[in-house]
Amino acid sequence: MAEIVFGVGTSHSPLLATEPEQWDLRADDDRKNPAHPFRGNVYTFDDLMKLRKGENLGTQNTIDVRRANHVRNQTHLDFLGQKIKEADLDVLVIFGDDQREILLQDISPPFMVFTGDKVPFMPTTPERFEKMPKGVQVADWARTPERDMWLKGAPDLAVHLVNEVRTDFDVAVSDTVIEKEGGERGVGHAFGFYYHRLLDDLIDTPRMATLPIFINTFFPPNQPPIKRVLEFGRSVGRAIRSWDKDVRVGIAASGGLSHFVIDEELDQRMIDALKAGDEAAILAEPENHFQSGSSEIKNWVAAMAALDGTGLKFQLVDYVPCYRSEAGTGNAMCFGLWR
Repeated sequence: MAEIVFGVGTSHSPLLATEPEQWDLRADDDRKNPAHPFRGNVYTFDDLMKLRKGENLGTQNTIDVRRANHVRNQTHLDFLGQKIKEADLDVLVIFGDDQREILLQDISPPFMVFTGDKVPFMPTTPERFEKMPKGVQVADWARTPERDMWLKGAPDLAVHLVNEVRTDFDVAVSDTVIEKEGGERGVGHAFGFYYHRLLDDLIDTPRMATLPIFINTFFPPNQPPIKRVLEFGRSVGRAIRSWDKDVRVGIAASGGLSHFVIDEELDQRMIDALKAGDEAAILAEPENHFQSGSSEIKNWVAAMAALDGTGLKFQLVDYVPCYRSEAGTGNAMCFGLWR
């Protein structure tokens, strides 16, 4: 039977691939954004400045702090990439979200499993690159290859998984990526960041296949609630372990934690819950706390649930809140392992 032997989670923010001196490029976008979800409400940038004035967040946004955080982040990314390679996996199952990259407004399922035998991994087209904000352009290198690539997929496991969970979940499937106007040519950033930044385009792990699983964390009206994500992750884990193949499987979470407004209290509650496998604590969190970038916490919750019953325990490698403005905007980086 298939065995889940390893788990990993990492943030995938553009700040992770941007020099500290350039973090203000994203802060400029924050100032222009009229709607910042934070603790169940929505604020303008100026309102956030007033709301969080007493926290003195400017002390967390100096160039020296940025540089120190950047060094920590790069160290942990290198560490996690090496741990994945050392795990000797046959398949890495990645929970990630799509942000209008291949799942555009013509179709946006709550859950989708990629069933193709080849995962398309492509450079960003010049047309799409030109439309990106400057702060995203400078980080694009970390989640895309330099040439067209077709990475090894896991179609047999994917189909088995869909068949096993379909009693409880109506899961969309796709075995290809159709290039659409305004979209990507290959899988999006949540998966590409693993492929390129952590795994060097899988050059050192040619035996390992990957299985992308998409969760619509971002876009209403059909974002699956946190309870549904927990149940889905648990079903995925059971399905993998029921597969009649002698393979080693890893589970990965991509994204998070809180952003584009950092909420360290929310993050700490979630980290504590991941360590303890505390589903009650996760379910107690209001659904409106999982909005915008913070919705990617759901990818970690799905991974935790998939790893339930394996005996693997979550270990925090580091938590690095990376502020880019006194309003508290930025990205709280998290790096962790289940082992």
